[in-house]
Amino acid sequence: MLFFNLILKDSLSPNQFYLLSSINQSIATININLHQELRKLIDDEWIELTDKVYVLQPKAHTLINKVNSYFKLQKNKTNMQIMGNDFSANINTYVMLFPKGKLPSGKPARCDKKNLETNFRWFFDNYSYSWDIVLKATSHYIDEYEKTNYLYMRTSQYFIRKKEDGSNFASEMANYCSIIESGDDLSSTNHFKENVV
Repeated sequence: MLFFNLILKDSLSPNQFYLLSSINQSIATININLHQELRKLIDDEWIELTDKVYVLQPKAHTLINKVNSYFKLQKNKTNMQIMGNDFSANINTYVMLFPKGKLPSGKPARCDKKNLETNFRWFFDNYSYSWDIVLKATSHYIDEYEKTNYLYMRTSQYFIRKKEDGSNFASEMANYCSIIESGDDLSSTNHFKENVV
């Protein structure tokens, strides 16, 4: 019904939209009264006849683009396609890196596997790090916070991604993966030291 509502709003019939799309793609039409539909489209200024060629007018291009944007097919990828064949085992390994029980914030350090799957789907859709890098980055992150009894450490879910302002997500995991991948040493600390004389 969405398609019909879109074209009827502009007083177009399905056959007329079909003809516009066919002209746009330079393909032949079948099973319509071509001459009748062409006359109507010319009268309503959807197309113009120029040197014996039918040319779409700007409003026709706009409508075709609008309809196409509504009906773009998004291929649903499986978890294996996005996260690899052994994603389930890797998520289990990831969870086990986090401490048992609650963090000082009162939230459980280890989150439900289904929530983690959703977050990892997002992560691997947006970043191209390997599971090896992800697990190394996570180990380094947890090791850092272990020194302070996990104060201010993110949960296993929020480390992957956390909603920031509005509908945007940020990934602390991606930051750590970047450091690991670039070969930077996370254990070295370059704090300024003041010499006392």
